[in-house]
Amino acid sequence: MHLSTQEIPVQNLEVGMYVSRLDVPWVQTPFPIQGFHITKQEQLEQLALYCNKVYVDRFLSKVDVKSTLSLTPRNNKEQAQLDTKTTRLMNEKARFKPAVEDYKISVKLRKEVKKADLLYNQINGKMSIIFKDMMQNGYINFSEIRDASSEMVKSVLRNPDAMAWMCRISSDNQALHEQAVRSALWGIIFGRHLGLSRKDLKDIGTALLLAPIGKCKLPRELLFGELTNEETLIYQGHINLTLEETEKMFSNNHQVNYILSSYCERNNGTGYPRNLVGNRIPFLARVVGIAQYYEELINPLPGREPLTPVEAISNLYNERGNLFQIEMIESFIQAIGIYPTGSLVKLTNGSVGVVMEQPVNARLRPRIVVIKDAMNVHLLKPKIVSLAENPTDRYGMPLQIEKSLKSTSLDIDSNELHQRLFVKNNWLSFLKVS
Repeated sequence: MHLSTQEIPVQNLEVGMYVSRLDVPWVQTPFPIQGFHITKQEQLEQLALYCNKVYVDRFLSKVDVKSTLSLTPRNNKEQAQLDTKTTRLMNEKARFKPAVEDYKISVKLRKEVKKADLLYNQINGKMSIIFKDMMQNGYINFSEIRDASSEMVKSVLRNPDAMAWMCRISSDNQALHEQAVRSALWGIIFGRHLGLSRKDLKDIGTALLLAPIGKCKLPRELLFGELTNEETLIYQGHINLTLEETEKMFSNNHQVNYILSSYCERNNGTGYPRNLVGNRIPFLARVVGIAQYYEELINPLPGREPLTPVEAISNLYNERGNLFQIEMIESFIQAIGIYPTGSLVKLTNGSVGVVMEQPVNARLRPRIVVIKDAMNVHLLKPKIVSLAENPTDRYGMPLQIEKSLKSTSLDIDSNELHQRLFVKNNWLSFLKVS
């Protein structure tokens, strides 16, 4: 190591420091290979996504590097207050179900999106009716929920990017049943990445579609805003309210009920209803818990500020080893990508685009359809940028994603964007149908 270079954990980085080396290969990140000054908060968040530690050049940095070394790492105080047994269980390496399948993409995106569009809207319509029947008549059509989960699994197995795209364009829809559908899809996409069996994927989808049932029975005001300690205890009762209904269909030891009884547990024991820790939480419940947590970050109920996908991933990454196990979070990020399909992003040349595909071997460098140029003008025809091919801007600088944008930052609604990309002008004809 050079004499002026200091190894620093990512949580101790500051704007103004000069990063000269990473603890991972540069090509696996969006950062310039020659090193760079940290100039904004987004870069700190991105570094936390890719690295545990970096090497900072004290001579080139614009701030005093030494003064940052005494900072306390995130969550140390919380962990110090935990008892020895809980800490040991929290720090255990996550145990996974063995992968039984190696799923391959069998249908091109353009073809699968057409099927996914119809299927997604059909399922949302069915779920709306199912939830209304449950609230008005106390009747739940479990067979239709199982069928919906099965159809979602089939689509995700053919091409996960298609349903991920449908999740993103429907993000303005905040009803409980709509959030349940999106959560189910994130869970199935995660399970697909883990190589879980089709039965497990169907159970994951079914559990997440059923998860909000208990919440529908709560006073509506408990679903919004800050809760008192007493209100929190009442809210947490939604688990038992859900199980009261699902146990009419499934036996007590059915995997769906097993998931539903534990998906709100957390790695550090702060979850509910049993305060389980680490690997004592059933594996599929851990998968489902992360998927729902992610959905609640990017599409919260009214009254809460949504995060962009990058902000949500950064939040999850910061909670690794705390709310969720390190290995589980890393696997989830690999499954959906830093910039999930459908994410709105700004590139370093000022243009704006939509993430359309994530190459299996280069998920950190997705394929992007540019819809606005650097002058903020809508393009009549798309410009396709594949970051995996290491493109450059007109000045010869590497073209990269600068930041993720909120969907509301674009003056075109999601459905119109969907029509323009996939229907009206056949923009994505470059994605050949298999």
